Amino acid sequence: MSWADLGLPDAPEPSGNETPAPRPRKEPKPPKEPKPPREPKEPKPPKTPKPPKPPRESGGQGDGEGGSRTPLILGIVAGVLLVAVVVTLGFALTRGSSTASPADTPSSDASTAAPTAQPSPSPSASSDAVGVPVALKFGGTGFTLVDKNAKTVFSYEWRDKAADAVTELTAAFGAAPTQRVEPGDGSSYPDYTVYQWEGFLLYDMVDGTGGAQRATFTQPSYATFSRNEVGPISMTAEHGLKIGSPVTAVRAAGPSQEVPRGNVGSIRFIFDQSRSSAGPPVQYSMIADTDGSTVTAVLYYFAAGD
Repeated sequence: MSWADLGLPDAPEPSGNETPAPRPRKEPKPPKEPKPPREPKEPKPPKTPKPPKPPRESGGQGDGEGGSRTPLILGIVAGVLLVAVVVTLGFALTRGSSTASPADTPSSDASTAAPTAQPSPSPSASSDAVGVPVALKFGGTGFTLVDKNAKTVFSYEWRDKAADAVTELTAAFGAAPTQRVEPGDGSSYPDYTVYQWEGFLLYDMVDGTGGAQRATFTQPSYATFSRNEVGPISMTAEHGLKIGSPVTAVRAAGPSQEVPRGNVGSIRFIFDQSRSSAGPPVQYSMIADTDGSTVTAVLYYFAAGD
């Protein structure tokens, strides 16, 4: 039924702006009564321990779980053993075929690792090694520094330039020489630079002085010593003679010539006189100067015709 059926005008449609009717006021809730405190519960009695289970029989028909695990465990153990065998064989084959150097890392298992053999020095390598000089040996063509095994450390021939010899002798003697110039005659005999150590002198001609050329002059350098040792180096002459040898030993060595000197009783003995030659190579004679009783100096120089 509508408003028109009642003979009344239709109710106006709400516009949405009407003021809502006030809501009824709610009654306040009464306060809650506090709950009574709980009574403490009685403690539970301790549980009775269960009796231990009897041990399972391994491999039994009635234990399905134990029976099913045994083949699995055996399979795992067999697999591990197989892997270990394969790894061991592979390691052995690889180690046998490889050419490992001494620097390779050794096995961590010290109890099974074999000791590494150290290579011994080659006999040829040790025999070819040259040691420090211990002696200065003289001969017709020059002198040689040798080690304790008589191997050559340094060799000098009379026509060689003296610079290298001075360097080697300084190192061997352990001291540097003094240096001076000994003048020649200005016409046929050249000037000489004298390198002097205590007990040993090396004379080296000044090229072009006195009308002499080093390339052709018969005595481009020469040497003399008056001690058996210069520093740690022993002086070794030919014929077994040394400073202090008696005149009787000098005569027994068979000199080529015996020449009295200016001082009373002094005698110069010349050995291998025919050996003196301009070469090549230049060769000198050996001279033993004495005071009439013993050798006081040994010289190596050109002595032909004396």
